[in-house]
Amino acid sequence: MSEVKGRAGRYRNLSKDEVFREVMEGVKSRQIAVFLSSSATIEQIERARHMVVALSEIEAYIQTALDDEMVYDKKLN
Repeated sequence: MSEVKGRAGRYRNLSKDEVFREVMEGVKSRQIAVFLSSSATIEQIERARHMVVALSEIEAYIQTALDDEMVYDKKLN
């Protein structure tokens, strides 16, 4: 099996994993709560923004592996 297919399979499994999804959503929810808090400091808001961006980068990285697999499959067919 190619590295592209193997990576995509692992990432697909990870992205479908209930615990992983729960953790990602939990962290994102906590960070969004900072934005909604009237007592949040500028530093807390900035940190929360960085965390949300980082979580989005993780999701994009996983999606890239899945997209790479799709391109790989199209090249073979």
